[in-house]
Amino acid sequence: MKNNTITIEEQEGMGLRRPSQKYVPAGPVRRDLPAMPLNASVNHTIDAAPVATQHVEMKTSAVDRSLGFLIASVPLYAGFALLVLLVSIFFGGVPFLSLPALVIFWLSFVAAWVVGYCYTLSVSAEGVSHYEARQKWDVIKEEQRRRWEHYARLTEGGNE
Repeated sequence: MKNNTITIEEQEGMGLRRPSQKYVPAGPVRRDLPAMPLNASVNHTIDAAPVATQHVEMKTSAVDRSLGFLIASVPLYAGFALLVLLVSIFFGGVPFLSLPALVIFWLSFVAAWVVGYCYTLSVSAEGVSHYEARQKWDVIKEEQRRRWEHYARLTEGGNE
């Protein structure tokens, strides 16, 4: 039986493979193109109008935002309260048409609504403004606290 293995040297001798190089030689330097300075600013401008354009101008009020919150959230909170009620009926033995069932439904709805309302208020325009104002007052309070500490250190050290 004949061995059909051909060594790398035999492949190079037959011209099937070029000898391997350890580096890639650099390409020729073109002298006809000016070199761009390293700190050159390159701006790309595409002067083509987009196919679809839109302009959105929103004018709203707190009433609109509150109605939007109610429209978007009340069905979710009612579904959550119904789920809690069903779980309490099937796994807790609460009678369906009873005062405890009504209380469970109402309290779970109100709890979910309060959590959603607090989150929505915190990310609303008013909530962000309130957060910014509180942060600014906290910076002022901290600065005043440090000033008074420094003043107290100076006056205590000067009396001795």
